[in-house]
Amino acid sequence: MTAIQEDSGYASTAYRSNRKALEPREPDQQSALFHKTWTMGPPLPKGPLSGVFPHSFLQTWGPKEVREDDENLRRFKSEAEAGGEPLDPVGWINDESIRYASLPKVSWVLLWLQHGGRLTSLWLFPFFIFAWSVLWFMEPERDSFSQFFSDGILPTLLFFFLPLLLCWGIGRFLEIKYPKVVYQQPKGPLWELNRRTGMVTLFKDPEKEGQSGEIRGEAPFHEWDGYLLSLPDHQGNIWYRLVLAHKTQEWALPMNQLLAATTNREDVLAYWDLVRQYMDVTKPLPDIPLFEAYRYLDPTTRSHDEKKGRDPLYWRNMSEQDYEAFKRKNRTALAGHSW
Repeated sequence: MTAIQEDSGYASTAYRSNRKALEPREPDQQSALFHKTWTMGPPLPKGPLSGVFPHSFLQTWGPKEVREDDENLRRFKSEAEAGGEPLDPVGWINDESIRYASLPKVSWVLLWLQHGGRLTSLWLFPFFIFAWSVLWFMEPERDSFSQFFSDGILPTLLFFFLPLLLCWGIGRFLEIKYPKVVYQQPKGPLWELNRRTGMVTLFKDPEKEGQSGEIRGEAPFHEWDGYLLSLPDHQGNIWYRLVLAHKTQEWALPMNQLLAATTNREDVLAYWDLVRQYMDVTKPLPDIPLFEAYRYLDPTTRSHDEKKGRDPLYWRNMSEQDYEAFKRKNRTALAGHSW
């Protein structure tokens, strides 16, 4: 579907909550397995917005992080203009769209080696010390500690902990000395929510040859429903995540890249409201630090802020103490909201 830009700055396909949307023309092509995997239960409501935000969004993107991002972007642009590596991002979050791209598999392997080695070493070493101590005192007639060390402790250190420490050390060395080896450029986007056109786009696997940037599925936002998926873990905790599913096609978009699965159900429901507000061109962009740098570029948001007399640097000039107070207020409202 080709989206034509209108004078308003938005395409005719842009999502407008005050406009009755047509249902998809094609019949339901979803299998029972697809429904069981992605659309169990009723879709999330598209009624009035709650006015609260996921706590993790406010934690991840606060005034300090926004200022740092501004500075990094200026530095990257100046380096590119000076003849350095060109600034050519594959993923972004701005006034036009949220386009998600992931690091290549080799980057994830290096990161998992480093952090897996670090966390496993730090978590398990105290338990092994305790176990060795218990074994030593349980057999007081053992010949000597040196014999106990060579027979029991040394093999574990050499064949278990040493590889973990090497993974940690080599990974950390590469991250500090050769960051471009670890943080390689993504090969292509995975999905996009476009506010200007109203389209939700799924891309093919960029890791496969010749598929980077190719579209796997695309439809206007009003043809997608939000679902709250829940899954228990071994301890009995229920983990929630947001999934967008097309009404008729077998297209599902797990949205846990920006908000990871969480035991806080309210966070995911607030996340759904945030996505709806972002896509709805009859409403301004969500007023959180993440979007402040782009508010003046979005027509609806710019008009809203001019009428309100909003300070363009409201979040970026906010003190850490005031922002902490705002987060506490939001968290209270989040827990107390009637969903």
